[in-house]
Formats: sequence, structure tokens, C-alpha cells
Amino acid sequence: MLDLTHILIDGSILSVLLGALIIGSLVYNPRLWLQDFPEAIRQRIPPQTPAEKRMQRLMMIPFLLLIVGVPYLSTISLKAGSAGSLPFVAAYLNTFLVLNLFNLFDAVVIDLLVMRLLYPRYLAFPGTEGLEYLLFDGAMHLRNYLKGIVFCAVFGLIITLVALL
Repeated sequence: MLDLTHILIDGSILSVLLGALIIGSLVYNPRLWLQDFPEAIRQRIPPQTPAEKRMQRLMMIPFLLLIVGVPYLSTISLKAGSAGSLPFVAAYLNTFLVLNLFNLFDAVVIDLLVMRLLYPRYLAFPGTEGLEYLLFDGAMHLRNYLKGIVFCAVFGLIITLVALL
């Protein structure tokens, strides 16, 4: 009952939507993602302003709606297509793989392509000169991807349980 085309389509939708939100917000104000920058860089940057903290919280609303909603709707859709008798393992793998496609997109497109290879000027915070190599740390990006797999596994389980209720 696992439908790889379904997973690829829904994972791509999630990746494009969240990718646009993340890259758009990085262009708008990369300080909204300070928590994701290496500690040595964060130490040289002034803390977020109250306005930046508000904007970050506002940005998390569509982020969370997408990261929960797309895998949930994907699994509900798969369940409906199987006359409501979707095995748990198929439902869980669907949810996990949709989430993990975004995790892979984040690692390859956002982290490697945008942050590492393109390294746009808006990511060069004043006072962090000489620390750019920290953003190019492949081991850090690999660790983040592996953490993302764990996130996808745990969060995917919760979404699957709710979708199968």
C-alpha cells in the first residue's frame, strides 16, 4: 500500500513550500534564523530585537502548519485511497518519508547549495568576518540531517497516529 509517487509528490510540495518560506525569510532577515547558526557566529551578533522575535514567532505559524499539515493530509489522502484500511506501517512510512524528503531538501538545497556554495551576502553578518568557514562545515550539516531523521521518525509517528484515528 506504499505509494512512492504519492510520497514524492507530497514531499516535493512540502519541500517547495517550506523552502520558499525559509529562503524568503533568510532574504528578508537572516537574523530570524539565528538559532540555527553556529554558536561562534551567534556570540558575535547582537541578540534579536523584540520586533525580530515577534516576526520569528509569526513565521513559525505557517512553518508549523506546513510541517504538520502536509504529511497529515498526505497520510489521510493515502488512507482514503485505500478504502480506509491503511496498515499502520504503510501510513507511518508515508508520513516519515514525506517529512524526510523535506529534511533532505533542507540539507542539500538550503544548507549545501544556498548556505555553503552560493553563500549570499545577506548571510555575512557584520562582526563575523573570518567565521564563514563555520557555515561550510560539512560535518555540521550531516549532523543536522541525521538529527532531522530522528525528528522525522518521532514527529512522523505522532502525525501518523493522529491521521489514523
